Amino acid sequence: MLLMVSPVTVREWTRKGLLRAVSTAGGHRRFLIEELRTFATAHGISLENDTHAAATVVNRVLLVDDDVVFSTYLRQIILAAKPDTQVESASDGFEAGQLTESFRPQLVVLDLQMPRIDGIELCRRLRASPTTASAELVVMSSALNEENIAAVRAAGANRWLEKGASRTVILSALGFGAAVPARSKRAS
Repeated sequence: MLLMVSPVTVREWTRKGLLRAVSTAGGHRRFLIEELRTFATAHGISLENDTHAAATVVNRVLLVDDDVVFSTYLRQIILAAKPDTQVESASDGFEAGQLTESFRPQLVVLDLQMPRIDGIELCRRLRASPTTASAELVVMSSALNEENIAAVRAAGANRWLEKGASRTVILSALGFGAAVPARSKRAS
């Protein structure tokens, strides 16, 4: 009842690919609240009890990079911009996979070149998991080229930018700045 429409309408939106859902092993659909909010905002729908739901949302960021110095820098600028944010770190895609179930990040910032599981494979796995299917995925790498951008786009990343970007650009891309670029880094 959150969207104030019939279940048949919601099923039709899902069938048409307008509203993303994850399927349980039993074939039932589950909708993540972030997906519902995004859909509602895009279609001018006011969610029932959304003020209560928004008050319970806590920002959780997972940083995945084998460069400890860079992860520490990201943690510092995120916490300086928004001190109430919970920030966890993983040094590779395997460790990130272990953390996601308990931490349930809403935003994952990841590098491409990491040991064990690289960033492209990690994006695929995060999109496939019901826990992180609706999380924002932002790739930050010094190895961005046309081929890698196409691969992270196909793997489900929302945005990507070079590691050398300014603090302002990084915070904006992560949603902690004045405005998040509307997927401006996607086109290339």
